[in-house]
Amino acid sequence: MKCLIVDDQIENRMVLAKIMEPYAQCDQASDGAEALELFSLRLNEGQPYDLVLMDIMMPLMDGQESLCKMRALEESLGVLQENQSAIVMVTAVDASSEMKRAFEEGRCTGYINKPINRAKILVKLNELGISPKVWW
Repeated sequence: MKCLIVDDQIENRMVLAKIMEPYAQCDQASDGAEALELFSLRLNEGQPYDLVLMDIMMPLMDGQESLCKMRALEESLGVLQENQSAIVMVTAVDASSEMKRAFEEGRCTGYINKPINRAKILVKLNELGISPKVWW
């Protein structure tokens, strides 16, 4: 599995990377613009991310904007909805309006509230039908 971890706080990226390390080859981005660049590169190489774990609140380009642009990129390349990357928003903000927007406008796959732990991640992956297996 290929995973992109997006968060402006290095500590959060490190926690997510440590959790995902046994299950996925992980890349990291510190903001939505960098995430979009990596997402586009992988997609154009024919090796799209299976999973994106993305913070909502970030400088430069927030998770909402990045999410919408990722979905638009997939559509422009003809990626069928069932083959699109699972994009899970990770948030410390308990804002139902932000999550509603992420689902409706960006078509995110799910969300997880911080603080993050292995159990939350594995439960969410199970809910999404993603069976994490040790990859190495």
